[in-house]
Amino acid sequence: MEIRYAKQKDVEQITALITHVSELDVLPLFDSQGRREYMSRVIPDIETTFNTNLFDTFVATQNEQVVGFAALRDKHYITHLFVAKKLQGSGFGKALLDKLLAQTRAKHVSLRSSVNAQHFYEKYGFTASEPECAFMGIRYVPMTLDNRLRANG
Repeated sequence: MEIRYAKQKDVEQITALITHVSELDVLPLFDSQGRREYMSRVIPDIETTFNTNLFDTFVATQNEQVVGFAALRDKHYITHLFVAKKLQGSGFGKALLDKLLAQTRAKHVSLRSSVNAQHFYEKYGFTASEPECAFMGIRYVPMTLDNRLRANG
């Protein structure tokens, strides 16, 4: 496994990865409005993560194939973390999360977890900051990590 900064040339593989993982793990949890909204927002949003003034964006690769994608906005908000379905549970997600958290000194790091990923983040020390929410049919759980505890732990 290699983790490196994402490059513009990775966009096609990143898009395919996010689309595939979303179809299997995320979209089945939404109603039809949520599925449409999610796909109209998440895929176009990939391009914005290449703005290096706002984002730290990484890919995990295996045999030169993108198998993971993660982005941190403004050094405190995780906007994306996806791992190929066949590699979930093998440490790629944790390695990407570690890479994101190494980029920040923020006291708190937050994210909107997909419902299916909530347990992954909880194992890492994130806690739900609100109950499950929905926006235009997109279900998510707002979560926060007290990064001061992580740094001292």
